[in-house]
Amino acid sequence: MFAKVKYLLAIGLLFLIPACATGQATGASSVDIDATVEAEEIISEGKVLYLANCATCHGVNLQGNPNWRSGTDKDGQSLPPPLNGTGHTWHHSPKVLHEILKYGLKIYDENYEGKMVGNENLTNKEIYSLLEYIQSVWPEELRINYTKNYK
Repeated sequence: MFAKVKYLLAIGLLFLIPACATGQATGASSVDIDATVEAEEIISEGKVLYLANCATCHGVNLQGNPNWRSGTDKDGQSLPPPLNGTGHTWHHSPKVLHEILKYGLKIYDENYEGKMVGNENLTNKEIYSLLEYIQSVWPEELRINYTKNYK
C-alpha cells in the first residue's frame, strides 16, 4: 500500500512540476507574460520615438515648458505643454491625440500656424507606441481614469 502511494505521488509530481514551470499552477499563462512583454516593447519603442520626435519641444521628461499656459516663444507661438500628466493631454481622446501627432493642430484649426505640425511620416503603429509611452509616465490614478473614459 505504501509503495502504491509513493508511486501515485511521484506520478502526480511529474504533472505538477511542468505545470508550475509554465505558470499553469498559479493561474499565470504564457499569454499574460507575452502581453506584458509586448506592452513593455511598445512603450520602449514609444520612448525612442518620443525622444526622436517630441523631446526637443516637450522635454526629455515630458515636462513641457513651465510657462505653457500663458507664455509664448520668440516667434509668438504658444509654448509646448507638459505631456507627463500635469498638462491637459489627458483631456483628449486617443483619436484626437493620434490626429494631433499625425497631422498637427492644423487639423482642428485651418488657420493654425504654430509649431505643432504633426508628423505624417509616423505610422499608426508608431503613433500608438508614442501614446502608450506618454500615458505610461502619467500617475497611476490618471491612467486608470483615462482608461475608464476612453478605452
